[in-house]
Amino acid sequence: MSRKFLVSVDLNKNELLNARIQNLGSAPSSPVNGQIYYDTSNNTMYYYNGLATPNGPWMPMSGSTEVVQDIIGSSVVGGTALTSTYNDAAGTTTLSLNNTAVTAGAYGSQTKIPTFTVDAQGRLTAAGEIDVATTLTVNGDTGTTGISLLTESLQVSGGEGIDVAVTDNTITVSAEDATDTNKGIASFNATDFTVTAGAVSLNKDPVITLSGDVNGTGTMTNLGDVTITTTVQPNSVALGTDTTGDYVANIQGTANEVTVSPTTGEGTTVTIGLPDDVSITNNLTVGGNLNVAGTINSVNTTQVNIVDNKINLNTDFIGIPLADAGIRVERGDGADVEVLWNETSDKWTLTNNGTNYHAIARKYAEDLANASTLTSLVVTHNLGTDDVTVNVFETAGAKALVETDVERTSANTITLKFASAPASGAYRVVITG
Repeated sequence: MSRKFLVSVDLNKNELLNARIQNLGSAPSSPVNGQIYYDTSNNTMYYYNGLATPNGPWMPMSGSTEVVQDIIGSSVVGGTALTSTYNDAAGTTTLSLNNTAVTAGAYGSQTKIPTFTVDAQGRLTAAGEIDVATTLTVNGDTGTTGISLLTESLQVSGGEGIDVAVTDNTITVSAEDATDTNKGIASFNATDFTVTAGAVSLNKDPVITLSGDVNGTGTMTNLGDVTITTTVQPNSVALGTDTTGDYVANIQGTANEVTVSPTTGEGTTVTIGLPDDVSITNNLTVGGNLNVAGTINSVNTTQVNIVDNKINLNTDFIGIPLADAGIRVERGDGADVEVLWNETSDKWTLTNNGTNYHAIARKYAEDLANASTLTSLVVTHNLGTDDVTVNVFETAGAKALVETDVERTSANTITLKFASAPASGAYRVVITG
C-alpha cells in the first residue's frame, strides 16, 4: 500500500535508509525532469532529462567499471620518493614508499642517544647512536661516592632541627623552629626575658591581679605554682549580663492577639488571655474542625493550600444538570480566564480571554494487539468526536513514529490499516481529541 504526498518531502539533509527505487518493466508515463526508475527488463536504473535522442529523454545511470578503473589508474603517478604501480587485471593502484640507505632496526637505549638525518620528504636518510654519561660523582666534607643515574637516586637527609625540601630541581636546607621536644631556632621577648651566652632568664616574677566584680591577687615565683583566693563583690552580679541560663525579665502580649495582665510587687501573678476581637497576622493551624457561626466576608491571601484531594462544586444541586460549573480567575483590568464544564456540549472547556471557550483535548492510548494477524485494526477510544489526532509509534527501541492509514469510523472508534499485518504489541496508538 502506497501513501500519496501532495507536497515535496524535505529530509533536511538526513539519510534515506532502506529505500527502494520504483521498479517498472518500462518507462513511466508523463515523466518530469529528474524522475528516476529501475527497469526490471534490463536491470538498469534510468533518469529523465527531457532531451531528444541520443542525449535523452531517458538516460541510464551506469558506466563501464573497466573504463573508470583505467582512468583512475592512469591518473595516479608517484611523486618524490614514491612509486605508483597499476594492476589492470585487479583494477588497483598501489603507491609504495622508496627505500633509503638506513638499516631497519631500533636505535637508542638507556646509555645511548639516537641520531637521525631527515630529508625534505620526511624520510630518515641516516641513523646512528652516541654514548651518554651514566654516573654522578658526589663529594662531601668527608667522603665521596658515585651515583648511577640509571639505577640509583641521591638522598639528602636532615638531622634534628634541620629540614630538607626538594622542589623544581632545587634543594632547600632550613632550620626548624624549636619546640619542647625538638632542637631548633627560638626567639625571646626582651621585655620578659634576658638571653646571655645562650642562657635564658626571666626579668621579673609576674604578679596576677583580679579586679571588678571578683577581687584577688597572687605572685608567681620562678614560674612556680600560684594560688589566688578570690572574693565576689556585693551587688556585682547583673542578670542577663553576668549570668547565663533561662530567666524571665518581662512578659508582653501581642496587639489584638494576646493580653497580659500582671500584678505588682514580689510574687507577681501574670494573667494571659485573648482580647474581645482577635486579629491574627500570621498563620493559624486548627487541629479540629473550624466552624464559622458568622459570615466569611473575604479571604486575602496569595495562595490557599487545601489538604483534601477533591473539591466538590454545586454540592446542593439535584435533578437534570443544567448549570455550567468551573473555576474562574479574576484578573483586574485584564480579561478573566476560566476552566469550565459545559453542560450543553458535555465537555471541559477553557478560555484565555473570558469570551472564547475551547474544548480541552483528551487522550487515549493502547498497545495494538493483533492475535489474528489482521491488516485492519479497530481502536475504540470513546472520546465522542471525529475531531481526533492519531499517532502510531513503535513500542521497542527508539519508539519511532510510523505512518499508517487512519479512518475515523465513528465518533468513538478509528480504524488503522497496514500494508502487512503488524505483530501483536509491536506498535502503540495515541489518540487526542
